[in-house]
Amino acid sequence: MIDEVRREMAAAAPEEVRILLRRNWLRLIIESHTSELEQLCTAAPDTHDPHILLIRACCRDLAGDSYGAEYLRGQGLRVAEDDFVACFTDLLLAPDAAAKAAVADRAHEALSHCGADDDYSSALFLLGWTEVRLRRNFPGAIALLRSAAAEARLQGRRETYRLAQSNLAFALTQAGLFTDAEQVLDTLPPRAMPSDWDLFEGGLPEANRGCIAYWRGEFAQAVALLETVIVEDSPGNNFEALARLYYVMSVVALHREDRYYAAAGLLQGISRSDKHGIPWDTLRRAVSAHLAHAQGQDERAKALAAPTLTRTGAAVAHALLAEFYRTIGEPALSGQAFRLAAAAGMPRYARVSTLVTSAALHSAAGNGDRAHEQLDHALETAAAERVLAPFLSDDPIIADLLSAHAHWGSEHQQFLHAILTKRGQHATAVTGILTERERDVLVRLRTTMTADEIAAELGIAYPTVKTHIRAIYRKLGVASRRDAIRAADRA
Repeated sequence: MIDEVRREMAAAAPEEVRILLRRNWLRLIIESHTSELEQLCTAAPDTHDPHILLIRACCRDLAGDSYGAEYLRGQGLRVAEDDFVACFTDLLLAPDAAAKAAVADRAHEALSHCGADDDYSSALFLLGWTEVRLRRNFPGAIALLRSAAAEARLQGRRETYRLAQSNLAFALTQAGLFTDAEQVLDTLPPRAMPSDWDLFEGGLPEANRGCIAYWRGEFAQAVALLETVIVEDSPGNNFEALARLYYVMSVVALHREDRYYAAAGLLQGISRSDKHGIPWDTLRRAVSAHLAHAQGQDERAKALAAPTLTRTGAAVAHALLAEFYRTIGEPALSGQAFRLAAAAGMPRYARVSTLVTSAALHSAAGNGDRAHEQLDHALETAAAERVLAPFLSDDPIIADLLSAHAHWGSEHQQFLHAILTKRGQHATAVTGILTERERDVLVRLRTTMTADEIAAELGIAYPTVKTHIRAIYRKLGVASRRDAIRAADRA
């Protein structure tokens, strides 16, 4: 396609060159002809034309030059606010969610007034792509991406069609429609060659599948899928970064303490700034707190999590933090995180997570009936897409609540049975990965030795022994020495 555009521009009169660029720029960017497009812009008769400057700003951003992109964008913003090129440039370049949402509203209007020289098919895709990242209207985003895929297919635009389908799968995943997402992923056309758009979307299909595996409680499968996505020196704000987050959560769910140090390093590679409306620093902090808690570093976990309680727009992160604060005995902070999650418009799996957390809080407060009502609501919400992860916590309160709920009576007994079976399988898998030192400590827990005596016999510090004991309890899903011995014997 780029050669065709070059030939047209070479034969065009100077006043027609800007029209040709306006007609083709968005497709050339989406279909990864970024460097060639910028060369065409710099060879245009009027390189200071506002549209050409804005198009170059998008090219610079895709090349990883955010400073140059912002500089060119500032020079180019000499057009009307509802100008098509200005709207869709801002959709690509607006960094934070508030700015991107305002631009998306303008872009919806611009899309409804597309002219003959505006690329409707590419604009549909980019607006759907944006709405997914804003997470404010998943049904609308899904409809836009379906329309973009249909338009691209009609016009024979194979790469735009692939990107629209790939992002449709992501939208369905984020909405919690896992079965539909998997159907789209199973029919996704292969990528013909490496793409400039990978700066935004590197590893999208595998990251999607890894997210689904995590929420369905298939943590080992999630690790295997997500490992294929993670690469060093990534920009830290695309789907490779999303893969890092879910990889770390899966490693924690599996209690793979041998991977915790490397996992912390992966989190350091995630952006501290928002990009395309995604609150990367909030997500990074939530998962970092999750990891620190698993390492027995609750004060550090609280310090990492604290700034997120002043931010909005990250439902999944705040759902995870609501559970974190509950487990460390901070019900007020758990409620604060819960409210932030609800304000953002929760997808199905985040809703399940908060309902399980709410049930556990009510149970701990002695409100048994309310706890069982919340748990039954969680089962109802989770059953259709088999969202299992929130029910697999080794926290004793959740374990006891699930066992009691089987006798309490539920319309979802079959799904509850599947959860209890999965919990047994998960506990068996986790039990087998005690470290050598933890096995040494477990042997001595079978005796009447105190923690001080175990420390003296093994030649290690008392706090280290306590850390090992906490790790053993987590891995066995128990809360006492006696139960740890019984669980080890059963395994």
